[in-house]
Amino acid sequence: MTDETRAHWVDAFWQFSTALYGAPEVEAACLELQDRDGLEVNLALFCLFAAQHRIRFELPAIQAMRTIGIVWGREVVAPLRAARRSMKAHVAENETVGSLREEVKRVELAAEKGVQAALIDLFVTIGERDDMEAPAEIAAHNFAAWFDEEGIDGDAPRASVATLVHAAFD
Repeated sequence: MTDETRAHWVDAFWQFSTALYGAPEVEAACLELQDRDGLEVNLALFCLFAAQHRIRFELPAIQAMRTIGIVWGREVVAPLRAARRSMKAHVAENETVGSLREEVKRVELAAEKGVQAALIDLFVTIGERDDMEAPAEIAAHNFAAWFDEEGIDGDAPRASVATLVHAAFD
C-alpha cells in the first residue's frame, strides 16, 4: 500500500468516526462501551467502518484488532484520557491547568488517530468483501465476534451497539 493510499484510508476512517460520533446518542453509547464495559471506542468504530465497506471479521482479524486496542488504547490513549479527566476538576483553580488540559486533549486526539492508523494497516490486509449481507448485518457479526473474543456477554453492551449500528446504517 502506498503512503498516499494509506493516508486516504486513515482520513476516511477518521472522517467516518467523527461524523458518526457527532450523531445523536452516539457519544453516549460510545462512552458506555468505554466506561461501563471497558471496550475501546476506536475498535467499536472500526467494526462499523469495516462493515460499511462490507468487511466481515474472522478470528485472526479480531485478535489483531484486540492487540492494537491493548497496545494503543490501553497503554497510550487511556492514560492520556485519565490525565485529562483528572485535570478537569482543577481547571477553575488554575489557568495553567486549563492550558495543560487542552494540550493533553490535543495529544489524546493524536493518539486516537494513531490507533485508527494502526487499524487501517489491519483493514487493508483482512478478508474479502461480503457483498451478500447488508452492512448492519456485517456490523452485528463483527461486534459479536469481538465480544466473543473479549469474553463479554453481548447482552450488556447490546443497547449501545444497537445505537451505533442504527446511527451508522439507518
